[in-house]
Amino acid sequence: MSFLKRAVLYCFRQRLKTAILFLVLTLIAAFLLTSLAIRDGVRKSTAQVQTAIGGKIELNLDTEGHMGGGEQNQWGTAYYYTGDLITQDIVDAIKKVDGVVDYNSEGTGSYYGAGVDFKYLPAAFDLSYTPYGESSSYTATLSSEKCAHFQRGEYKLVDGRHIQPEDSHTCLISKELADYNHLSVGDQIQMYSLDAEDITSFEIVGIFDGTKGTEGNALTVDEIPANCGYIDYATLFELFQDKIDGYDQLTIFVEDPVNIQNVYDRIAALPELKDKTLKLDINTETYDVVSSPLESLEKLIHTTILFISLVGVAVLTLLLTIWIRGRKREIGILLSIGKNKANILFQIFTETLAVTILSFTSSIPLSYLTAEKAGTFFLSKAAAANAGFHVEVQASYLAPFYLIGILLIAISVLASSWTVVCQKPNDILMKMD
Repeated sequence: MSFLKRAVLYCFRQRLKTAILFLVLTLIAAFLLTSLAIRDGVRKSTAQVQTAIGGKIELNLDTEGHMGGGEQNQWGTAYYYTGDLITQDIVDAIKKVDGVVDYNSEGTGSYYGAGVDFKYLPAAFDLSYTPYGESSSYTATLSSEKCAHFQRGEYKLVDGRHIQPEDSHTCLISKELADYNHLSVGDQIQMYSLDAEDITSFEIVGIFDGTKGTEGNALTVDEIPANCGYIDYATLFELFQDKIDGYDQLTIFVEDPVNIQNVYDRIAALPELKDKTLKLDINTETYDVVSSPLESLEKLIHTTILFISLVGVAVLTLLLTIWIRGRKREIGILLSIGKNKANILFQIFTETLAVTILSFTSSIPLSYLTAEKAGTFFLSKAAAANAGFHVEVQASYLAPFYLIGILLIAISVLASSWTVVCQKPNDILMKMD
């Protein structure tokens, strides 16, 4: 009788052992497939984050040694920057650099406006130093979507759209401020600037949430985040055309953070930046904040895959060792009638392989059901739920999965049966007696 026929007969004869082996292997295979799916889902999410956020290079004013002598005014002594600003010529040169995908300027506190036809959320002190009450600060920007609070996910646009580079006389305000004044997207508001001594009209193009401005004990209205908003740079240049002819800061977005040093070197070599009192720095903070949990999760999944593989081999070896020791008489008889050791090993291997193929096949639909839920759970633990995570078991897993499974089974069969098969038939039968 061939080893194949003996293997089939043994599986049908030992139904309980076969069922136990089937369940164990199915669970191990499902865990492995799920882990592989999560790992690839994490890799795709990391790539999406890398493309969506990229790396950032910051171009800022070098204020060290370039602040003029103090000038006295009614508020005290004021110091002014006397170096170079980031002009449009510099911006135009930077955006042509290979690897640069976008740019933005974000001037925090560039504009202070008092509400002419609306009120700010009240603070502890009412400092009415303008005819229209106290002023709050606004960030001037080319693209509000690229500003730090929105990039980090702290602020979220809930109505309307973001400020864009071509906008003029537009603003973004918080939902709390909008609700406090019954304002909505499309409304016009007026603000008075003490610096420009002018009343300017702005159209509300977007409303954002995430400020939580009523919390804390703010002393002045501009210390309440909900009172602070965004305006476009074109309006700021219009108001202060005699004083401002460039940007204080420029954020340069690089598609691939891995390649950011090369892009940095190209920008630093631009003739437009030569001898300018500007400083260039690499900033991957936003990318690191979002990608670090994903990278940690990928390492965890790699460890899990290795652990499941080792545990699977150990459990399978243990089961087979226990069962093979109970088959000493059978193995001794086969050896005594002339069956060689390879023939017996192939029989045990075939028995296990047949169950394994059925188990691995059954694990595929099971892993489909568990992969997405398990991936969502792991992602929530990694605090990266906004990374566009998606998990799916791919057909490309199956071929290497089966090959690796066969290899692990071969190792388990050899480890569990070798000590018995290597004995002489007489020794085995004598021990049985």
